[in-house]
Amino acid sequence: MNSNARFEIEAEAFRIMTGQMAPGKDPPMLSYPASYEERSRRFDEWWTMHGECVKTMISAFESILEDRADV
Repeated sequence: MNSNARFEIEAEAFRIMTGQMAPGKDPPMLSYPASYEERSRRFDEWWTMHGECVKTMISAFESILEDRADV
């Protein structure tokens, strides 16, 4: 899995858990998103709390995908 795919998974987990767009993602035009700085601060706080779990889940998915590639 490349770094772009990994970021997309992390950003989607952040969105699902917080309702916020991750910094680096473009919020819908008709929404009233928090500023980039606020989203960045919230993402950093979220990552501190949940980053290890997210990294572990990504690693688990990668190992499953590698196993399936051998079939």
